[in-house]
Amino acid sequence: MQTIKTATLAWGLSLAGFIPFGFLAIALLVLGPGSGFFASLFDIFKIWSALILSFLGGIRWGFAIANEPFENRNLLLSVVPSILAWFVLLLPDAYCILALLLLFSLHGAWDSFYINEGKVAPWFGKIRITLTFLVVAAHVVVLFAIS
Repeated sequence: MQTIKTATLAWGLSLAGFIPFGFLAIALLVLGPGSGFFASLFDIFKIWSALILSFLGGIRWGFAIANEPFENRNLLLSVVPSILAWFVLLLPDAYCILALLLLFSLHGAWDSFYINEGKVAPWFGKIRITLTFLVVAAHVVVLFAIS
Protein backbone atom coordinates (compact mmCIF):
# COMPACT_ATOMS: atom_id res chain seq x y z
CA MET A 1 0.00 0.00 0.00
CA GLN A 2 2.80 2.43 0.91
CA THR A 3 4.55 1.72 -2.41
CA ILE A 4 1.44 2.76 -4.34
CA LYS A 5 1.23 6.03 -2.41
CA THR A 6 4.94 6.67 -2.94
CA ALA A 7 4.72 5.90 -6.65
CA THR A 8 1.69 8.17 -7.05
CA LEU A 9 3.39 10.99 -5.18
CA ALA A 10 6.59 10.51 -7.21
CA TRP A 11 4.58 10.65 -10.46
CA GLY A 12 2.86 13.84 -9.38
CA LEU A 13 6.08 15.52 -8.33
CA SER A 14 7.85 14.41 -11.49
CA LEU A 15 5.12 15.75 -13.74
CA ALA A 16 5.08 19.00 -11.75
CA GLY A 17 8.82 19.25 -12.35
CA PHE A 18 8.16 18.96 -16.08
CA ILE A 19 5.76 21.93 -16.11
CA PRO A 20 8.54 24.54 -16.43
CA PHE A 21 10.08 22.58 -19.31
CA GLY A 22 6.78 22.33 -21.16
CA PHE A 23 5.63 25.88 -20.46
CA LEU A 24 8.95 27.49 -21.36
CA ALA A 25 9.46 25.41 -24.51
CA ILE A 26 6.01 26.35 -25.83
CA ALA A 27 6.42 29.99 -24.80
CA LEU A 28 9.78 30.19 -26.59
CA LEU A 29 8.34 28.60 -29.72
CA VAL A 30 5.30 30.90 -29.75
CA LEU A 31 7.14 34.11 -28.88
CA GLY A 32 10.12 33.59 -31.16
CA PRO A 33 13.56 35.20 -30.91
CA GLY A 34 12.18 38.65 -31.74
CA SER A 35 10.26 38.89 -28.48
CA GLY A 36 11.60 41.03 -25.66
CA PHE A 37 10.98 38.14 -23.24
CA PHE A 38 12.74 35.50 -25.32
CA ALA A 39 16.27 35.88 -23.90
CA SER A 40 15.06 35.80 -20.29
CA LEU A 41 12.80 32.79 -20.84
CA PHE A 42 15.57 31.01 -22.70
CA ASP A 43 17.97 31.58 -19.80
CA ILE A 44 15.35 30.31 -17.36
CA PHE A 45 14.90 27.18 -19.49
CA LYS A 46 18.65 26.51 -19.58
CA ILE A 47 19.02 27.03 -15.83
CA TRP A 48 16.01 24.83 -15.02
CA SER A 49 17.42 22.17 -17.29
CA ALA A 50 20.82 22.27 -15.57
CA LEU A 51 19.17 22.18 -12.13
CA ILE A 52 17.09 19.12 -12.98
CA LEU A 53 20.07 17.34 -14.49
CA SER A 54 21.94 18.01 -11.23
CA PHE A 55 18.94 16.70 -9.30
CA LEU A 56 19.07 13.46 -11.30
CA GLY A 57 22.70 13.10 -10.31
CA GLY A 58 21.61 13.52 -6.71
CA ILE A 59 19.14 10.69 -7.12
CA ARG A 60 21.98 8.50 -8.34
CA TRP A 61 24.05 9.56 -5.32
CA GLY A 62 21.21 8.38 -3.10
CA PHE A 63 21.01 5.03 -4.89
CA ALA A 64 24.77 4.57 -4.54
CA ILE A 65 24.72 4.97 -0.75
CA ALA A 66 21.32 3.40 -0.04
CA ASN A 67 22.60 -0.10 0.62
CA GLU A 68 25.80 -1.74 1.68
CA PRO A 69 28.10 -2.46 0.06
CA PHE A 70 28.10 1.07 -1.30
CA GLU A 71 28.37 1.50 -5.05
CA ASN A 72 31.52 3.60 -5.22
CA ARG A 73 31.54 3.71 -9.02
CA ASN A 74 27.99 5.08 -9.10
CA LEU A 75 28.81 7.47 -6.28
CA LEU A 76 31.70 8.89 -8.29
CA LEU A 77 29.64 9.06 -11.50
CA SER A 78 26.70 10.69 -9.73
CA VAL A 79 28.48 14.05 -9.61
CA VAL A 80 29.18 14.10 -13.35
CA PRO A 81 25.70 15.39 -14.36
CA SER A 82 26.11 18.45 -12.10
CA ILE A 83 29.55 19.26 -13.42
CA LEU A 84 28.54 18.82 -17.05
CA ALA A 85 25.29 20.77 -16.55
CA TRP A 86 27.24 23.72 -15.22
CA PHE A 87 29.77 23.52 -18.03
CA VAL A 88 27.23 23.37 -20.87
CA LEU A 89 25.60 26.56 -19.59
CA LEU A 90 28.76 28.29 -20.84
CA LEU A 91 28.25 27.05 -24.42
CA PRO A 92 26.57 29.06 -27.19
CA ASP A 93 22.78 28.72 -27.12
CA ALA A 94 22.18 25.99 -29.70
CA TYR A 95 25.12 23.90 -28.46
CA CYS A 96 23.94 24.32 -24.88
CA ILE A 97 20.45 23.02 -25.63
CA LEU A 98 21.80 20.22 -27.80
CA ALA A 99 24.27 19.19 -25.08
CA LEU A 100 21.55 19.25 -22.41
CA LEU A 101 19.30 17.16 -24.66
CA LEU A 102 22.11 14.65 -25.08
CA LEU A 103 22.89 14.60 -21.35
CA PHE A 104 19.24 13.96 -20.44
CA SER A 105 19.13 11.15 -23.00
CA LEU A 106 22.31 9.58 -21.64
CA HIS A 107 21.12 9.90 -18.06
CA GLY A 108 17.81 8.28 -18.99
CA ALA A 109 19.68 5.38 -20.60
CA TRP A 110 21.97 5.09 -17.56
CA ASP A 111 18.94 4.95 -15.27
CA SER A 112 17.25 2.39 -17.53
CA PHE A 113 20.22 0.03 -17.26
CA TYR A 114 20.24 0.46 -13.49
CA ILE A 115 16.52 -0.18 -13.28
CA ASN A 116 16.79 -3.25 -15.51
CA GLU A 117 19.33 -4.66 -13.06
CA GLY A 118 16.49 -4.66 -10.51
CA LYS A 119 18.18 -2.18 -8.17
CA VAL A 120 15.17 0.14 -7.85
CA ALA A 121 11.41 -0.19 -7.96
CA PRO A 122 9.92 -0.81 -11.42
CA TRP A 123 7.57 2.17 -11.08
CA PHE A 124 10.63 4.42 -10.90
CA GLY A 125 11.70 3.12 -14.30
CA LYS A 126 8.38 4.13 -15.84
CA ILE A 127 8.73 7.61 -14.41
CA ARG A 128 12.29 8.00 -15.67
CA ILE A 129 11.51 6.77 -19.19
CA THR A 130 8.43 8.98 -19.47
CA LEU A 131 10.13 12.07 -18.07
CA THR A 132 13.24 11.54 -20.19
CA PHE A 133 11.08 11.44 -23.30
CA LEU A 134 9.13 14.57 -22.28
CA VAL A 135 12.22 16.56 -21.30
CA VAL A 136 14.09 15.62 -24.47
CA ALA A 137 11.03 16.61 -26.51
CA ALA A 138 10.97 19.99 -24.75
CA HIS A 139 14.62 20.52 -25.70
CA VAL A 140 13.82 19.67 -29.33
CA VAL A 141 11.04 22.28 -29.28
CA VAL A 142 13.50 24.85 -27.90
CA LEU A 143 15.97 23.99 -30.65
CA PHE A 144 13.25 24.80 -33.18
CA ALA A 145 12.43 28.01 -31.31
CA ILE A 146 16.00 29.30 -31.49
CA SER A 147 16.59 28.40 -35.11
